[in-house]
Amino acid sequence: MARGYRICFNQKMNETLVTGFEPFDGRMINGSWLAARTLNSVAETLKVAVLWQEPLRVLRPICEQHCPTTIIALGEGREGWFDIETRARNRRGDRLDNHGNKPDPVDIWPGGEESLDASVDARALHRDLMQAGYPIRVSRDAGAFLCEEMLYTLEMLRCRHERLTTVCFVHLPPYGTRLNLRGRKTDCDEGVLAGFASALLAAVGRTSLPEQIVHNAAE
Repeated sequence: MARGYRICFNQKMNETLVTGFEPFDGRMINGSWLAARTLNSVAETLKVAVLWQEPLRVLRPICEQHCPTTIIALGEGREGWFDIETRARNRRGDRLDNHGNKPDPVDIWPGGEESLDASVDARALHRDLMQAGYPIRVSRDAGAFLCEEMLYTLEMLRCRHERLTTVCFVHLPPYGTRLNLRGRKTDCDEGVLAGFASALLAAVGRTSLPEQIVHNAAE
């Protein structure tokens, strides 16, 4: 497998994979990877190159060899907000990747549906993360770059691998930008990203539980 990606899961960990992206557009840091790697004691983590077709290239062998039950994907998005993405179009945008290439082919999944709605319970995630104090929104525009390709790929893989029951994609504010967090203005630094990643992991876990278990836990 190219670029030395690790695809074996540690049997002591739960079978959750959290992904983030490498830096792009000339930046030195991508906050999505900073956030993802803070979870490496409780989940598998994977840094994904910002290259067209990369999501399927790295995730398909993982799903075929030792499929996780949950994949949470992170990317950098809009300043000031965390966005739960709920729709992915089967179309790559007219942008250069980190190797300077434009998309070829343009379709993310040739022959696939024009767009896919996210399968995760976005309303439940939004409620939990808003209660935790994060500026969180539900979005239907994943950006037509690698983040949208990642979400479309995840939903297609979920349909093809019975073991993979939960997938989601969340955009984070770019690293170093400002946001309002619990009533005060602060930087989107590694501490903020780590706290959000932990809260998101817990919230996704609750959406994956049977309804009766969630109800009992709330009592």
